Amino acid sequence: MSGRNGWLLGQLPQVMARDQVIAGFVHAAQEVADGLRDRMESVEHELDVDLAAPEMLTFVASWLGVPAEALPDEPERDAQRRLIRAVGQVLGWRGTRRGVEVLLEALTGARADVSDSGGVFGRNDPLTPAQDVVRISLTHTGGLSEQQILAFLADELPVGARVELHVRAARGRARVG
Repeated sequence: MSGRNGWLLGQLPQVMARDQVIAGFVHAAQEVADGLRDRMESVEHELDVDLAAPEMLTFVASWLGVPAEALPDEPERDAQRRLIRAVGQVLGWRGTRRGVEVLLEALTGARADVSDSGGVFGRNDPLTPAQDVVRISLTHTGGLSEQQILAFLADELPVGARVELHVRAARGRARVG
């Protein structure tokens, strides 16, 4: 019975601990509790983007609103981690020029320049005519196709915004309406 003694069994009154049925039940409960305790001790590592398992990366990305198809392919774990970290940093800026630039740079590893007709206007400032075109210039796509980048942008930009994507390395231009 010494192999069955443990921290939970040691909490029982002596009379109950000597009963084999109760001791067996408590031992089983202790094994379950030990497994849960081990998992709880590792949770902080699973929530750390640098240490998380691949499945957890996908889960954390979904918490942050990043669709699984926007994540780079599995062999590029560093790119996934970089994108998830960037999304967390710009949560309050998502959908803005700054937020889109940070996310595109994290997604592609390329310099991103975003321009649109938005702005900050005071009460008496004249408003410029609204345009729904967002112009984006990238130095390269980081191994992603332009379609993947445009799909990612569709989730980041305001509804109805049209994207004009220019990739300098490819010297091409793609438009989405």
